[in-house]
Amino acid sequence: MVASERMNKLPAEFFLPPQTNAALQRETVRLVAACVAFIVILGVIVALTQGIVITV
Repeated sequence: MVASERMNKLPAEFFLPPQTNAALQRETVRLVAACVAFIVILGVIVALTQGIVITV
């Protein structure tokens, strides 16, 4: 199944933004937190695999 076919099967509501500002803000905070966590995890992996020592 091609990606475009899968997108066509999704309901239209899936593509709409949240209806309230609170829901939009909550979704934005979750997205930013997930991005930051992803970058931190990548940084830790790079530091561990490259032998970089971080002292605090």
